[in-house]
Amino acid sequence: MRRLVVVGVLVGVAAVVLRRWVPGLHERVMARCEGMFERMPDTFPPKRMMSGIDEIRATTARIQELVEARAVETAESGLSRADASAEIAAAK
Repeated sequence: MRRLVVVGVLVGVAAVVLRRWVPGLHERVMARCEGMFERMPDTFPPKRMMSGIDEIRATTARIQELVEARAVETAESGLSRADASAEIAAAK
């Protein structure tokens, strides 16, 4: 019985310590990871990939604009979707 009480007290103390320590731990770990990422060379593959995200977003936005513009043109001209696809394929 005495051992059970001692183990219970130790587990309780450990739980209190962890509850106080864990939230700050996450912030410190994330700050350290960001610092390491910043110190990596620009040719490091994940860093190179992250720098290309803005370019990918811009390209994707431009493609969406073109697709929407083509859809409006198709709707205004009265062509069906199949006819418009055939016309695009013929233009290539």
